[in-house]
Amino acid sequence: MKQKWMWNLLIVPLIVLATLLAVASSIWNGYRDRLMETYKNQLLLTSKILARNMSLSLEEFRSDLLYLSNLTEDGGEEKLFREFLDTQSELECDIVWMDENGLPEKSIRGLELKEPVLLTELADGQSVWQYEDTSGKHYLVFQRMLASGVMIALAVDSENYYQQLISDIQIGTNGYIMVKNSTGVIILHPEEVQWGIHVINGRREMYPDLDFTSLEAMVEEQCQGNEGISEYYSYWWPNPDLPRVKKISGYAPAPIGDDFWVISAVVDYDDYYLPIENGFRDVATLFMGALAAFGLMAVFLVKLLWDRRKAAEWIGALREMNERLAELHQEEEMIAHQQRLQVMGTMTGGIAHEFNNFLTPIMGYAELLMMTLDEDSDEYDSAKEIYEASEKAKDVIRQISSLSRRNVETVYKQIEVKKFLARARKMVESICPVNIRLETETDVGEICILGNSTQLNQVILNICVNACHAIGKKKEGTIRLTASVTDRETLLKNLPEKEMIRISREWEQYLLLDIADDGCGMDSETLKQIFTPFFTTKKAGEGTGLGLALAEQIIVSHKGHIYAESEPGKGSVFHICLPVLETDAQIPVSETDGGRKLRIVAADDNRKVLDLLHKNFAKIGLPIVTCGSKRELADILEQEKPDVLVLDESLDQGSGVEFCMSLAGKYPQMIRIIMTDAPNAEILDAKHKKIIDEYLIKPVSDTEILRAVMECRSESVG
Repeated sequence: MKQKWMWNLLIVPLIVLATLLAVASSIWNGYRDRLMETYKNQLLLTSKILARNMSLSLEEFRSDLLYLSNLTEDGGEEKLFREFLDTQSELECDIVWMDENGLPEKSIRGLELKEPVLLTELADGQSVWQYEDTSGKHYLVFQRMLASGVMIALAVDSENYYQQLISDIQIGTNGYIMVKNSTGVIILHPEEVQWGIHVINGRREMYPDLDFTSLEAMVEEQCQGNEGISEYYSYWWPNPDLPRVKKISGYAPAPIGDDFWVISAVVDYDDYYLPIENGFRDVATLFMGALAAFGLMAVFLVKLLWDRRKAAEWIGALREMNERLAELHQEEEMIAHQQRLQVMGTMTGGIAHEFNNFLTPIMGYAELLMMTLDEDSDEYDSAKEIYEASEKAKDVIRQISSLSRRNVETVYKQIEVKKFLARARKMVESICPVNIRLETETDVGEICILGNSTQLNQVILNICVNACHAIGKKKEGTIRLTASVTDRETLLKNLPEKEMIRISREWEQYLLLDIADDGCGMDSETLKQIFTPFFTTKKAGEGTGLGLALAEQIIVSHKGHIYAESEPGKGSVFHICLPVLETDAQIPVSETDGGRKLRIVAADDNRKVLDLLHKNFAKIGLPIVTCGSKRELADILEQEKPDVLVLDESLDQGSGVEFCMSLAGKYPQMIRIIMTDAPNAEILDAKHKKIIDEYLIKPVSDTEILRAVMECRSESVG
């Protein structure tokens, strides 16, 4: 019996130890895998960024070559070619004319080229080669065979190109970045001796005793034009005496015409693995030390508590613990609430985008029905109700979208004041208690203002809610809403002197909107602070102090002005001044200056949006070409030479602005319009720099597109 008890005493610690080791192993595996995945993704991101930059630079070289080809065909003088080289970067080092066999005949700067290696064969007689000069220096040479039989080439300094684009990027201890073409020929590499050789066959000739099996499989995958991450076994070519090592490669294609080059970032597997292992070991050691310290502290605490026998001390300790737990609980609730708000803010952006896509066909088909139906028919009224309801939903979605970002760009439209005030009156009536009467005097004629009706409704609602609180629930009261139109000079005469400087001189007429109540009123000190954020006279929990601050912000953003007058016991009056819009009926253009119909190309990854635009433009007799990818769009632009390009900002998960930048110098007369859920800083900056001509907020229609084209043409003429 005693021997059995001793065995049990030995087995229990072993089981506990084995359990701890299993848990530690599981934690280690998860920790290692997560960090390795993060490092790999960073490596892939580096390759993708370099691929994008290289693709842009290669397209610039091709564009320069096209310019030089046109200059040659036009009989340009040597002076023009020399001036071109002098104005370019140091990468473009010479212009060479060759015979039909690719042998140099003459050049601007006397560059002598030899040892050609074909890298890429492109359309329109273009190709990219690698040459050496008499000193062994390498060049990327962009060639084009002209219709006249002359071959012109642009020589790019490969070494400087590698230095500027790649060499400064450090990856691990021995890591490097290399570039090869789609057939595996090395274009750029830290070791120039490998430039121009095949990544497998060339190295096999240089190092016949090495094992290339793993490397060969990885290169075959890269040459298929995919992007990804591979683990494989290879060597450090600058020092082939090193043993065979495990490597990680993140690779991505860099498109050049209808071909591609492969950007590969290579790093030693141990450069990532060993720091993870050492870090985990340090954390484990620290944890064991902390656990031991905690054990000693626990023993000391037990002894201390054992010695404390006074009931009063026990009660005090428990009370303090209870208070701290309550504070901790409140903090946890606050953190959880903030996290929920963050999640909601992130979700609203995606939800708004999807709803915009849903609203586009609803509004478009409703508009199509209205165009085909008799205006006196019930079906026309039904279609009109659908269209107007969709317009309201579109505005609401924009407001929801504002929750997911900061510094929202407000979407302004032409607002008919009569209809706007009628809706505002119904809205205020719905919130007024039975003891408060609403009086209105809003006959302002057929004027319009430019703004956002939802935000302006919010201003009126906030002021009227405050008026209801000022009147209270125990006495009868009145809220009076009056509107009138006045010219600027009359307005300035009637304004208090301190408010006059806030009125802009850009508009001749203003809409005056007064909201008066006979509530408790405010003293002068309170009146000075009513537009200050978080200032409120209400009890705690009844108001945030943001209503009037937001109202002032909205009115100022509408180029208007708001101020208040009040006295204790005599009620308050809020005065709102908004500029009146001078409108001229204009028909959107549908023809070019030469009388030819506009050629429009639209690109969006939502097929329903494209189908709707196609039907709408067909209805008014305008041709439109649609596509759903950037690669297809590039081909269409080359073939169609359109007058207008309408492009979704997030096409192919990329950036529409970047695509427009890639067109710099091409299609100079083409109008570029971006479709977006909400304008951001990149879009606004692109419009300011003339990278794009205009942007439209989704959902869009044929009328909006034509109106934007008309405005862009007016600006170019002006």
